[in-house]
Amino acid sequence: MLRLVREHCRLFDALETIVEERALQDVLKVHCFGCGSLNEQGLQIKSHWDGDALLCSWQPKSHHIGHPGIVYGGVIASVVDCHAIWTAMATACRDEGLPLDDARPPPFAFVTGQLSVSFLKPARIDRPLQLYAKVSNKDERRVQVGCRVTQDGVECASGEVVTVRVRALG
Repeated sequence: MLRLVREHCRLFDALETIVEERALQDVLKVHCFGCGSLNEQGLQIKSHWDGDALLCSWQPKSHHIGHPGIVYGGVIASVVDCHAIWTAMATACRDEGLPLDDARPPPFAFVTGQLSVSFLKPARIDRPLQLYAKVSNKDERRVQVGCRVTQDGVECASGEVVTVRVRALG
């Protein structure tokens, strides 16, 4: 019997690791332009836990171009926005002990209340961007998220996003 319990615990731990490694957008699927895995025309970002922060590596496509060879700033702002929303949502679910999946979606969502992006260096269109986001402040209804955007180890943008908790629709 003890062997069965140990085997069950080992399998549960393995399953938990697999779920933690899957992109959050592949666990809870939505239609959002920036982050929705159900939106074929969208940006298709993929966010993963790294301790208390969320990481995302995103490769711009050729149609995300601004100036020749450079990613359009509005697209960078969109990626920052969506990655910050997922950071707020995932952190709230984790803090409240709620699952984050299609089978039992949370009874709330987060929307953007304020978005501020500082563009520090041009980001090349042919190289992936790495985003690192973490909750910096929160209260009952608002969660503030800081996000750094780097490319090849160089910070090219930083953002602050105030997200607002709302009741989930649908």
